[in-house]
Amino acid sequence: MSAFEPVRAVLRGLEVLRAVSEGGPLTASEVAKACALPQPTAVRILETLIAAGYVYRHPSQQVFGVTARTKSLSRGYDARSRLVQLAEPLIEELRGEIGWPSNLAVFEGRSMVIAYTNRSANGMSVSGRLGAQIPFMATGVGIVYLASVDPAERKRILGLLRKSSERWDAEPSLWTTLDKRIAEAEKTGHAFAEEVYLDAVYQSRIWAVAVPIKVAGEPVAAISSLVLRTAGERQQQLAFILPPLERTARRIGELLEADRDGKAGDDEAQAETLQP
Repeated sequence: MSAFEPVRAVLRGLEVLRAVSEGGPLTASEVAKACALPQPTAVRILETLIAAGYVYRHPSQQVFGVTARTKSLSRGYDARSRLVQLAEPLIEELRGEIGWPSNLAVFEGRSMVIAYTNRSANGMSVSGRLGAQIPFMATGVGIVYLASVDPAERKRILGLLRKSSERWDAEPSLWTTLDKRIAEAEKTGHAFAEEVYLDAVYQSRIWAVAVPIKVAGEPVAAISSLVLRTAGERQQQLAFILPPLERTARRIGELLEADRDGKAGDDEAQAETLQP
């Protein structure tokens, strides 16, 4: 929790700016109603925001709107960094629960990219690094992402992959089975990395299962867990791993949605409220 009480005037100012940004142009009375403030208070805040250059008053209609300066407020926002910030404690909690590491991957360009991983910690050291590109066609994170996007976006991504000369994008066997794998991921909600890929990259020491992370029904990332083949029979391991993995993905999505809607507050406190 925060060590200090929030500054009430700042919170009110931000709420007024948000109201004008989302619903404007608005009259002062409309702003006051939207923010549950006395109208004189709303007017003072609007005048302050005008002085700061974030709000303007229309001279003839007596309505208020936001200026182009408000765009500068989002310049420092990094979606991937915020995703990692919210997801990291939950992924580490998952590691403690299932005993296996995970990769958090986001879509960039023509591949999925590792945004966070704990695969080198606590006993499993396999190749991989932050920022590494991992192929759509051969990995669980790629397939569950493709299975989760709308048909138009899937068509666009596959169009890019068909033009790629990268080994795993161009592998004929992966294209032959693609529709079946996507359909299976749509049905079950999870997908596995392909054996040919695991053999080439990890010498078949591991297998991996992935699920999507969604906000408002749309995929924003995917998370996979990596398991040593020597750990035991796959279906038995999957029955143990998949429910916590799915729960973690759901909780990350809930945090991201709350953050997007301005309701996240303190991240640690928010994560506690989402405990099962």
